[in-house]
Amino acid sequence: MEFYQEPSGEIIVKRENADAFLLTEKCRNFIIAMKTLLISDYYNSYRGCQDMNLKSRANTTYYDFLNVRQFIRCNFNQFDNIKDIDESGCFHFEFVNCPLRGTCKYENVICNPTFTTHLTDSDRLITKMIIDSMNTEQIALSLSRSIHTINNRRRTILKKTGCKNVAQLTAFCYEHKII
Repeated sequence: MEFYQEPSGEIIVKRENADAFLLTEKCRNFIIAMKTLLISDYYNSYRGCQDMNLKSRANTTYYDFLNVRQFIRCNFNQFDNIKDIDESGCFHFEFVNCPLRGTCKYENVICNPTFTTHLTDSDRLITKMIIDSMNTEQIALSLSRSIHTINNRRRTILKKTGCKNVAQLTAFCYEHKII
């Protein structure tokens, strides 16, 4: 998926093999999906967006739209050959030349956000299975999930923990008493 900002400030969303569309508050399915991702993976950044748009909180639909739009504006604004969100759900942030850079209280909170390292109960269960030397197929069968889902969760777990492989993940988990 690719995002870019029009000179007017409006956000255009381009999905793989689909027509581009203008992000408006009527794009509820997209906004809810993005909100869910942001809360899960970039919680502090999303909270910053909420804080920035607090005056609009009474109108939930508009408030959600403003928060998602703010996150996109602060992290993706160029139409380029690098997908902003790839097939595995990984975000590829761009440097946004913001006129508030250096003075904005949300710098490095909303823009250039830190990935939330909180592991869910499901992440912990899958992590334990990985550390116990179960392969992807065994985990998928045990949890009644698809192999694709387990592979995505493995990538997310590694990203959340900042680990590059199972050995690092094992050390991280024991060091932080995760399992």
